[in-house]
Amino acid sequence: MLAISIAGSSWAHQARVGFKMLALAVISIILFFVISWVALMAILFGVIILYLLISREVLLIGLSLMRPLLWVVCLILAFHVFRGEFIAGSVVCLRLIILVSLANFVTLTSRLTDMIELFLWLLSPLKRIGIQVGPIGLALGMVMRFTPVLIKRAGQLSESWRARGLKQTNWRIILPLFITVVDDADRVAEALRARGGIGK
Repeated sequence: MLAISIAGSSWAHQARVGFKMLALAVISIILFFVISWVALMAILFGVIILYLLISREVLLIGLSLMRPLLWVVCLILAFHVFRGEFIAGSVVCLRLIILVSLANFVTLTSRLTDMIELFLWLLSPLKRIGIQVGPIGLALGMVMRFTPVLIKRAGQLSESWRARGLKQTNWRIILPLFITVVDDADRVAEALRARGGIGK
């Protein structure tokens, strides 16, 4: 669930985050009992319709978010083809694509504050044993918010690397990426301190 939420007033935006997360969990379980690639293709087509019910723009954003997954899907499929299990590999890849696309749909149509509130509610029993759930909820929200930013920044560094005439990106982008992450973390920490720190 690495997407950034998109503002809107559609039925998906108005649905409660808890309901969408529960539906995602139920669908995830059901998918593992679906062994027909034809049925999975039909489900994937339904997911595309689900995006289109919001808007064509949301569908395009959803497709762009799936690009990093393509390499993983290709590797999984190639492995199964090498083992002579093309159908089984297709089923695994289709399940993965459906689950990730549905997870992205949930985050695209949910506000980050609502997601954090849901996490805090789920973690509320920990208060009874003296654990502060506020910092945990904030950490989860930060991960969800900044992971897409980090992925995008890594892509920008890779493009800059190739623009300098180097064909392939290597480990040298790790250091500048790490420096930008530390710089962002420092600025976020200063902003939190300026607002009085983390609430309980």
